[in-house]
Amino acid sequence: MKPTFPTDFWDSLAAFSNPVPNDVPGALRGLGVEVLRELSRTDSAEYLARCPAHLSLTGKADRHPSFSVNGATGLFNCFSCGYAGPFIALVEDTLGYDRVQAWRWIARYGVYRTAEEPAAAPVAEEAVRVNEASLALFTPPPLEACRRRGVSQEACAELGVLWEPRAGHWILPIRDPETGALWGWQEKGRRYFRNYPTGIHKSLTLFGDLSWSGGTGLLLESPLDAVRALTLGIEGAFASFGAYVSEAQMRLLKARCRCLVLGLDNDSAGRTARDKIHSRWRPRGLPMKFLDYGHTTAKDLGEMSDADALTAWAGAHHPWRRRR
Repeated sequence: MKPTFPTDFWDSLAAFSNPVPNDVPGALRGLGVEVLRELSRTDSAEYLARCPAHLSLTGKADRHPSFSVNGATGLFNCFSCGYAGPFIALVEDTLGYDRVQAWRWIARYGVYRTAEEPAAAPVAEEAVRVNEASLALFTPPPLEACRRRGVSQEACAELGVLWEPRAGHWILPIRDPETGALWGWQEKGRRYFRNYPTGIHKSLTLFGDLSWSGGTGLLLESPLDAVRALTLGIEGAFASFGAYVSEAQMRLLKARCRCLVLGLDNDSAGRTARDKIHSRWRPRGLPMKFLDYGHTTAKDLGEMSDADALTAWAGAHHPWRRRR
């Protein structure tokens, strides 16, 4: 007997195919975005308008139209404030819809194609050889190494963290955020750092329990800090693999969290990234707080004692109450 699937199943698949409305100008009008000018291109049209997110992101209205939407790909971009993404993200942000609701809304304007987004998996030639069997060379982290980093062996196992025994390096898996398929890993040791394979798109995913969704999540830079958070009983901790946090990573977080604590490193780069994330994403409907570094000089969660780390988490505060 041929299996049947509920409509929600097919809608979910379609929603993640990056749909583009057949009538882009009509869809823009439906969102309250007035098309001020149409530019004809060889293969498509470009629609110019005032940026709908400009006021929220910059505090000033877009007086000189700097927002454009490509009629063929549906990709939008504001050359002034940097607000950009696929058309379905514009619908999500403007109407407050989730991905499937946004797909259904776009379908009212006729979906004639899907736009191509950046490849989610690494494209390097060596990447095709990366699979779960590739991890057979590694072992569970030894107890002494875990103690030095303040992480438990149980938390390492839960998040798939492994150990390169010859060099004594941590192996931190990088996985597809939707399927969990292994893309590669980050290898870290004292004065050693390597992403494998070279060119892996770690900015398209997060480190952490990607099946988690719930109330308050925690964003950190280092995967080992996310392991430490889980060790301390803090669920929903994710790492961005560095101070740079991409639009794709923020969308993954928004889909999983009702509130997000920004725990990027307590240094100049971390604070700059934190403030930028807050200014860009709080207006998009993601409540955020800042991890409380006010009681410590530690740079990150990994440098804190257990008590200080838990205090930092419990004391997460809104930006207008920030204490540095």
